[in-house]
Amino acid sequence: MTTTARPEHDPTPQLKRRVLEAVRAEPAPTRAAARQRAWLALAACTAIALAIFVHFGGIRRFDRPALLVVLTCFGWSAVATAAAWIGMGRGQATIGRTTAALIATILAIPPVMLGWKIGVTLLLAPDQMASWPGRPGFRCLGLSIAMALPLLLSFVMLRRRSDPVHPGIAGAAFGITAGVFAGTLVDLWCPIAYVPHVLLGHILPLVVVAALGAWAGRSFLRP
Repeated sequence: MTTTARPEHDPTPQLKRRVLEAVRAEPAPTRAAARQRAWLALAACTAIALAIFVHFGGIRRFDRPALLVVLTCFGWSAVATAAAWIGMGRGQATIGRTTAALIATILAIPPVMLGWKIGVTLLLAPDQMASWPGRPGFRCLGLSIAMALPLLLSFVMLRRRSDPVHPGIAGAAFGITAGVFAGTLVDLWCPIAYVPHVLLGHILPLVVVAALGAWAGRSFLRP
């Protein structure tokens, strides 16, 4: 049986040696340094979302009762906090919440937010439920997604390469969390409670950003 001799000037060993030397020369970041960069990214992305909010006018009360503004904002903020605690927290396991808990959170948030918005408005200012011609909700849709995307990016960076079990579902939970935080600001900006407008401009963004989060999770959260 004949064997093929390795060419005299085979570059493979030299290439391997150069690669190993380059890896050794590039020190891996410590966990503390990586986490610090992630938190800095979270602060920067939050600032971007707030800058978008201010650029488009910030809080706009119009003729809404002050209590209505406060209560609707409180509802969105409370759900955003709960979503962050469930979606970003790890619970009793190092890999995060269970799949069932994340799925329940993702599915429950859109109807809860719709019910809260409609219920509080009917209780305090039912006249605000009237239709606004020419305002179907596309501006709120775009604004919600524009403010949610930087937050989603920061959440993914904060937990990058940390979920070997359900990265897509975890990413969707991050997305819907970012969407609710953005929706809190949009609710302060938009006075309309007409149900078709709310569905398009305030609830649909949660679904869109959750879908984007699922893609990001499968791409970047898997070790």
